[in-house]
Amino acid sequence: MSQASPTVADRLVERLTGLHVSTLFGVHGANAEDVFDAAVRHRGITPVIAKHEFGAGAMADGLARIGGGPAAVLTTSGGGALNVVPALGESYDSRVPVLAVIGSAARTTVGRGGFQDMLAPPDTIDLPAVLSGVVGCCRVIDEPAGLDEAVDEAAATLSRGRPAALIIPKDVQAAAAPDRRGVAADDRATSPPPPEVTEVADRLRGACLRGARICFWAGEEASRSGVAGPLRALARRLGADLVVSPGGRDVGDTDCPGVTGVMGHPSAHAAIAAAEVLVVVGCRMSLTDRAGLDGAIAAADTIHLGRVAPRVPGVEHLATPDLPAAIGALLTSLHGLAGPAARPARPREFLSTPRITGPLTVRETIETIGAALPAGCSVFADAGNAGAAAIHHLPFGDGRFVVALGMGGMGYGIAAGIGAAIGGASSNPATRTVVIAGDGSFLMHGMEIHTAIEYGAPITLIVLNNNAHGMCVTRENLYFPATADPGLNRFGAADLAAGLAAMFPGLDVRRTAGPADLSSACAGLLSRPGPNCLVVDIDPDEIPPFGPFLKGTP
Repeated sequence: MSQASPTVADRLVERLTGLHVSTLFGVHGANAEDVFDAAVRHRGITPVIAKHEFGAGAMADGLARIGGGPAAVLTTSGGGALNVVPALGESYDSRVPVLAVIGSAARTTVGRGGFQDMLAPPDTIDLPAVLSGVVGCCRVIDEPAGLDEAVDEAAATLSRGRPAALIIPKDVQAAAAPDRRGVAADDRATSPPPPEVTEVADRLRGACLRGARICFWAGEEASRSGVAGPLRALARRLGADLVVSPGGRDVGDTDCPGVTGVMGHPSAHAAIAAAEVLVVVGCRMSLTDRAGLDGAIAAADTIHLGRVAPRVPGVEHLATPDLPAAIGALLTSLHGLAGPAARPARPREFLSTPRITGPLTVRETIETIGAALPAGCSVFADAGNAGAAAIHHLPFGDGRFVVALGMGGMGYGIAAGIGAAIGGASSNPATRTVVIAGDGSFLMHGMEIHTAIEYGAPITLIVLNNNAHGMCVTRENLYFPATADPGLNRFGAADLAAGLAAMFPGLDVRRTAGPADLSSACAGLLSRPGPNCLVVDIDPDEIPPFGPFLKGTP
C-alpha cells in the first residue's frame, strides 16, 4: 500500500518539532482534529488532552517557562478558541513564547453561516482581532502555500519572547502539503553581548574599588535564562547584595536578603535602598516587583539589563537579547577583581502578620512544605493568599519557582505546573513538580488534576483550603467592614480531599490540619512517583504577607 501524501497538518507538526516543541497541549474538536491526528502519527511530538482550553494554554506556558523554549497549544474554533485567550494574555504580559494553533471552519463555509465561523466580521466574531490583542503576531493560513511563511513569522515572534497564533481552516489542514522549501533557521542561537556591557563593567569596577554598595536585582527573565549561578558568582565577586523579584525568586540563594514588592521582605527593600549602584537583571520592575522602591531606584545609579525594557520611565535600559552572554561577559571583564571585605549576609526580615488562634498558620504550612521539597523540584505558586505565602515564606532552594503575576489568574499555577510536569517527565521523570494553590483556584481549574492522572505526571498538588476566596475576605474586612459579615467570599465547608478520592480512586489524596500530620504527609507524598494531592485546612481570616494589607491601605 502506498503511503499517503503529507498534508498541511503533517507539515505543521513537522515545523513544530523543528521549533523544539515536543508536547502539544489542547482540547480536541472537529476543526482541530486533522492537526491532532498528525501529532498522534508523528514520533517527535506528544499530544496531551486537557480538560479546558485555558488549562491547555497555561500548560504550554508553564512548560515554556521551565523548559526555556517555545511550547504550543492547539484548540478548535468557537468556545475553544475564546477559552484560550486568557492564557495567552498571561503569556503576552509575561513574555512567554507560546504558539497557539487554532482550527477554524472550512473556507467554503466562511461568511455562509458555517458552524463556529469566526472569520467573516462584522457578521461573525473577528477571531484575528480578538487574538491580536494577546499575541505578538496572528496569521490566518488560508492557502496551503502560505504555511511556511506564516510559521516563519510565528517563530520569529516566539524568539522575541512573545506568543503567536496561527488560524488554519479545516480544509486547509487536510489539503496536500505545499512543495518543501527552505525554512527560516532556528533563531535561538546565542548572540554576542552588546558593547555597552564593557562600560557597565567599568562602572561596577569603579564602584567596587571605592567601596560603594552594589545590589543586583534579578527578575523572571534571569530565572528563565538560567543565569542564577553566574549572577550569584558576580555578586560574590563584587561583595554585592542579590535580591529577587517574585518571578525571579529561584535566582536567590540561602543568603538572599529576600524578595521585593508587595509580597516581599523588608530586608530586600533595605538592600536596594542602601545601594549606590543598582543593576536590574531581567526584571520588568512592574508594581508588584517594585512597590515602595521608586525613590530608591531614582536615587541609585540604576542600570537595567534584559531583552525587554523595564516598566519604570527614565531607567537606563541596556537591551540584552542574550542575558547569559551579558552576565558571562561581566564576569570575564571583572575577573581578578578583589572586592571589598566581605560584608555579613543581610538577615532576611519577614513581614509581621497578626497571629491566628488556629493550629496551623500559613507560614508554618509553607515552611513545612519547603523543608520536605525534593532537591531540584519546581514549585508553581498560584494566585491569592496561597501565592503570597509561597513567595514570602518558602525557603530558598535549588529548584525553579514560577508565579504568574502578569494577569494573576486563579488556577493558572495548577495547569501550568501540570504542563511542566508532563512535558518534562520524558527528559527527567525523577524531577517532581509541586503546585501550591488555594481552594478558590482549585474550584476554577483543579480538574486538570485529571490530566495529570491520565499522563502519570510527577506532580503534587497542595491545596490550602479555607473555604473562601481568602484574599477577598481580607479586603472585605479591611475596606468594606460594614458588609464584611458574612460578606460575599466565604463558602460552605467542602471536603475537597474526600471528593478527589471518590472521583479518582487511584489518586493518593491526604488531608491535614495540624503540624505533625502535615510534616508526615509531605514526606510521604513528595517522595512518591506519579500525581498525588494534599489538602491543608487553614483559617480564612488569616491576613497574608501582603504589604498593603498590613499598612491599612488598599
